Amino acid sequence: MRYRRYYRKFCGIAVVSLLLAGCGSGATAPQAPAESEIVVSSEPSGSQTASAKTSRKPSSSPVTSTRKTDVNNSSVQNTSSVKTPAVTLSEVLYRPSDQRPIHNNQRLALLGIHCYESPRLKLYTDIDPALAATLPAVIDQAYPALENYFGPLPPNREGTEFQVTGYIMQNRELFKKAGVILESLPTIVNGRHLGAQFWMDAQSEEYYQRHLMLHEYTHCYSMIMENIGAPVWYLEGIAESMATHVIDKDGEIQFNVMPHNKEDFGGLGRISLIEEGVRAAPPKSILEVMQFGPADFVSNNSAYAWSWALCQFFDKHPHYAKPFRELPRYMQGTQFSHKIQQLIDDEFYEINDAWLIFARNLRPGYDFERASVTFAPGLPIDADAPAVATIAGDRGWQSSGMQVEEGSTYEMRAEGIFTLAEQPKPWKSTADGISFRYFKGQPLGRLLMMIRPESGATNPDQRSMLQEYPLGANATWMAPVSGTVYFRLNDAWDELADNQGRVTVTVSRKKKNDFGTASKTVD
Repeated sequence: MRYRRYYRKFCGIAVVSLLLAGCGSGATAPQAPAESEIVVSSEPSGSQTASAKTSRKPSSSPVTSTRKTDVNNSSVQNTSSVKTPAVTLSEVLYRPSDQRPIHNNQRLALLGIHCYESPRLKLYTDIDPALAATLPAVIDQAYPALENYFGPLPPNREGTEFQVTGYIMQNRELFKKAGVILESLPTIVNGRHLGAQFWMDAQSEEYYQRHLMLHEYTHCYSMIMENIGAPVWYLEGIAESMATHVIDKDGEIQFNVMPHNKEDFGGLGRISLIEEGVRAAPPKSILEVMQFGPADFVSNNSAYAWSWALCQFFDKHPHYAKPFRELPRYMQGTQFSHKIQQLIDDEFYEINDAWLIFARNLRPGYDFERASVTFAPGLPIDADAPAVATIAGDRGWQSSGMQVEEGSTYEMRAEGIFTLAEQPKPWKSTADGISFRYFKGQPLGRLLMMIRPESGATNPDQRSMLQEYPLGANATWMAPVSGTVYFRLNDAWDELADNQGRVTVTVSRKKKNDFGTASKTVD
């Protein structure tokens, strides 16, 4: 398949050039030396007791990987009848030692840079003290969410808890004067991380101040180990995802959420960027997003938006969320690209089509569960036997099980009454829709059609399926392309949950000599 050649080519490039798009530059952070040691132990044989020896024990539980091998030393003659026991080699993994600088807090305070500390964050900043004092607690709430998503970090050799030092700068020159911005650090656009430190400019919106801090902290946590091989679209997209949060009235924070509106996420703008993009051109395909390199993220919020959207698509989709959430286990080395290829390889066209539909219709509160599409190929419609499908009002696109042929004429009728909302009162509608409210230029509730071309179509990413055809309760039309027909009842993608009912759609194929009714080509 053509996409596999493209994918394998870009995978090789991504592994080489991925690290630290960094919220502003393609430079790669220097990697810490490998932190591991080999523990050799003899497995018990019969009544023997195993013994183990190690150079020193870590002060907290390490992460181990174990493999077995037979001991066979040909230079030693063993005259005993006792068999040599197998040897277990356990590689004890450590995260890099804490190499953050220790600052003179009194000196920095004289310059107007104050320190605010919690178990997981030591923050140096010159912003409003009342706001600054609230930020370390945000990170402490985020830490369990990061552990849950990426897995717990191994201990370091010193047995100290993982903590990050962050710098939020209202006056960047002040921090340069204080000497806390490393000379070796690549240019800071909005934010930058290196090991267990991050630097970011202060933001005017309180939400986005927390968001950018969480984004950089996610990088510190997820990339603290050596040899990170995950591609840049994932590293930036998942950092954006984990940083997207809501705070309830009790101060509890939820992370990795889909924004439910634009007002509570001031300064974010990711959905708006996608909406602007798809108004100007078709949505980017999966491979186009996955081919982003570090340079694409320099002063380019669009790349962040598309990477975030792709991560959200996989992370929230009812079919793809489980394998996608296993990817953090494979962030080191080259395994990540192989796992992504396994995820999309067998169902690439289905996944890409589902992604294109999502990207084209993304809006705050997007209902992933109800909007997800189950692709099912249709059967040709016999001219002597009409085909029938039931279309639910609370779902997105649904396969009709019908296949149409380009140039053939079809007659359709949709029967039934369904409810579009319950408040302030039920809105009853037929497939013609209701005229007092519109969505994307069509009456709410109107029956829409989409034709998904066959897999052998000349357009490899099948963007023609993004064309929607408003039909209503009755229509006669000529198929513009061969493929499977999908229907949906028009409604906003964040307002499907309160819909009830369905319509029955009957489609007849007109015989070529039947000219009793004029037909139109839908376009």
